[in-house]
Amino acid sequence: MRAQRERIREVTGEADFRWLLGGQFVAQAADGFAQATFANVLVLEPLSAETPERILYLFALTLLPYSLISPFMGVFVDRWARRSVMTAANLLRALVLITLPLWDNIAPGDGAFYVAILLLLSLGRLFLTTKGALLPVILHEHHLIGGNSLSSGGGMIFALVGGAGGLFASNAIGESPLFILSGVLYIVAAYLTTRLSHPYSHPHRRSGNVGAAVAGIAVELLEGIRAIWVRIHARLALTAIFLARTIGMFVFIAAIQVIKDVYPGQYQDFGRLTTSALALGAAGLGAFVGAATAPLAARRFDKGGLILLGFVVSGLGIVALGGVHNLPSLLSLTLLGGYGGFITKVAVDAQVQEALPDEFRGRAFALYDIIFNVSSVVAGALMVVTEAFSLRVTLVVTGMISLVLCAVLGMLMRRAGVALVSAEVSEQPA
Repeated sequence: MRAQRERIREVTGEADFRWLLGGQFVAQAADGFAQATFANVLVLEPLSAETPERILYLFALTLLPYSLISPFMGVFVDRWARRSVMTAANLLRALVLITLPLWDNIAPGDGAFYVAILLLLSLGRLFLTTKGALLPVILHEHHLIGGNSLSSGGGMIFALVGGAGGLFASNAIGESPLFILSGVLYIVAAYLTTRLSHPYSHPHRRSGNVGAAVAGIAVELLEGIRAIWVRIHARLALTAIFLARTIGMFVFIAAIQVIKDVYPGQYQDFGRLTTSALALGAAGLGAFVGAATAPLAARRFDKGGLILLGFVVSGLGIVALGGVHNLPSLLSLTLLGGYGGFITKVAVDAQVQEALPDEFRGRAFALYDIIFNVSSVVAGALMVVTEAFSLRVTLVVTGMISLVLCAVLGMLMRRAGVALVSAEVSEQPA
């Protein structure tokens, strides 16, 4: 335990890393508040037999258009000063949310909400893409597992806590005050990112006007994709996160269905929102445990082994608890999912960062974001396709599929020479 505290102090000894974490955590708490409010308005309040279709519609209408925009972000992350990019992204998100109550006449029905979600997603992923590319520069390529554990785990926890708080507050104070509160939090996050001591421009970034930059985007994107493709460690890591995210989002949609089925008479009172908030809180607790234990697990497992560990924990949890639909099993399922998903993600982050040179990391994390978005849409489509089958059986089968995919990934990693156990363990005599 003392060694773990010393490693944490060593990682957080860099002042810019602390400012980066502060800006990220506040921004992701704002994400949670805003997303919970949107979810309550667009999905939870009209909860009905068509819930999977509504979720698929929401994902497809917002995530797929964003996926067409996302590739351009990595190119500019690799080109512009990263401190300025993160500050501007937060200020623009604040502007969107603070002015959102005035958007009633922009689009019919819920159109203004969908436009706002698309803008927030685009700016939010730009912020996180920049953070992912900047983190190894601030840490000087050292302590990537520890740094990613603090960054990803803390960010996930703040987002989930913000989401739980947003669900609790949605019916209490209304949507407009929550959107304004989220905007204020984004302004605070923008201030924290301005405290970084350097602009952190890439030393080989290209000069020229925006038009010239846009003209070269296609070529640079192809270079980035080629750089990722020829590095099998990065390629396998991104494949793993696509599978893990698809399974995780499938279970998330199923959890919404379970809440609807278990509490069918509580749509209009606090019971449904309380249950949803508790499920988010359980997932956050799982991520917190993952953040606390990932450095310890890294003493035994290398990044490939940590990716597989996340699959095993999540898969076993789904198999054991997916067929039991009550509140304790739901909370246990989301807790294990939060833990397993975090362990896999933090290992993938580190593997991608380590496998690619700095000039390609922005594009790599832009592709990472596309994978996250497409996997959510795939999960929504799979839930719609399997809606006619028993949800209990579907979840148990999903857990078994997760374990099979884990075995296949492990085999591919061994063939590619991806380390599964840490160097210390592998050097110990048998």
